[in-house]
Amino acid sequence: MDWAARLLGAFYIFAGLMALKQAVFNWRLERTFGALFPPPPAERAADAILTIGAVTVLVSGLALAGLSHWSVPAFLTAWTVQAGYLTWAQRWYRPLTEDAAQGRRQTVHAFGLYTLAVAAVMAWEHAGVLD
Repeated sequence: MDWAARLLGAFYIFAGLMALKQAVFNWRLERTFGALFPPPPAERAADAILTIGAVTVLVSGLALAGLSHWSVPAFLTAWTVQAGYLTWAQRWYRPLTEDAAQGRRQTVHAFGLYTLAVAAVMAWEHAGVLD
């Protein structure tokens, strides 16, 4: 069973790294074009929250890949950041285009899968898979 935990951890390491890569790309675009086209405050807040989320997902993946007992708090922290973002975004950062709405739906679906991952991590902790 530890191989499944390590595999899931590796997946979330990859996901966290890809999200951080996107955050760096967004920051570079804002720095380049920010003087001409300043982003709205809600967009800047979303970028900050998503960056924090990316870091927490990366840390949770690292903890799980190492079968650490810190996996449960790391996954719960990442879950809380994601839930907070989706709650905030529902009111303050609504999608304005169909592409943005589709992206939001994908984010909600990914959150649902992450919720299942949190449940798996908690079960592995209970089963003694995590040190």
